[in-house]
Amino acid sequence: MKTILVILDGASEEKIEGLNFMTPIEYARTPTLDKLIKTGKYSKRIFFPKNRIPDSLCCILTILGVNESLIPENRAYFEALAANIEIKDTEAALRCNLVSIKDGRLESFNGEGLTKAEMKEFSNKVITKNNLKFYHISDYRNILLIDKEKLASRPYNMPPHENIGKSVEVLRRNINNNILREFLHENQFSTKGTDYAFYPWGVSERAELKSFFDIHKKSCSCVCSAEIMKGISKAMKIRLPELKNATSDVDTDLGEKAEAVLSELHTHDVVIAHINGTDEVSHRKDTYGKIKFIEKIDENFLSVIYKNVNNTRIIVLADHQTSSVTGKHETGAVDVVEAIIKE
Repeated sequence: MKTILVILDGASEEKIEGLNFMTPIEYARTPTLDKLIKTGKYSKRIFFPKNRIPDSLCCILTILGVNESLIPENRAYFEALAANIEIKDTEAALRCNLVSIKDGRLESFNGEGLTKAEMKEFSNKVITKNNLKFYHISDYRNILLIDKEKLASRPYNMPPHENIGKSVEVLRRNINNNILREFLHENQFSTKGTDYAFYPWGVSERAELKSFFDIHKKSCSCVCSAEIMKGISKAMKIRLPELKNATSDVDTDLGEKAEAVLSELHTHDVVIAHINGTDEVSHRKDTYGKIKFIEKIDENFLSVIYKNVNNTRIIVLADHQTSSVTGKHETGAVDVVEAIIKE
């Protein structure tokens, strides 16, 4: 029996008082998901390993069956892999977010207030010294490469999406590397009355993973747009079909993703669909935007799958919790729905 695995990144969270003590998934109108729950089974699970902060990298790799001891600490290498950025054995990679700053504190992790074109424009103006290499990959996301020998001590890992409201001075001190501090200082700018900076975090190195086939003895394809999922797929030798209108946010073309899943199902044992917008909208602390997008996923993605497959196992789950109230990843269990779609 073939399997469709739908990962709704950051879709789960705790109950919200303003939603009559329901979660956004419970509050949203989701007739297709409701059918899957009724005919299958619903459970709550945790996918992040012990002593790890829940994030997409460790949770998705756990879902895909990667041994906990083999899960790397940070995501930058996989995002670089997705963008075809070569990382030498002598180099380390960092994610570099375009962040906004207000009154000396981190206001957003995602270039809030700038258009995608403006983010790209300012990324093209980044200043690099000390043999640093900077690559713009999408929207607010960038990769910074540094020679390992220049990392006498590793910067503390302070993901900006988990540290909104922190003093920029505290973040600067926690970088704990003069070259990276200088990079941060030289790449601050102001526009539209807002201050911005390129903030490096999450040191990562080349990493090897077993292929999906080696782990499960099944062929696999992944329908996705987010660089983290693309990089994981490349590392695990999972096929990546081309998508023309997919994004990593709520403006993604869900219909295109559904059609791609149905197409890939003809030639693969397992098809993964990763939808990242539920995480992005949660980080923006937009609860009703999250509800609206969950409803859109049900109507434009899940219902298309449901109507066009039979004798197929489907699993719909979140990788980790992302609170649409705090904007942060949380450590609670996530929703898991498993069912078999029959004629």
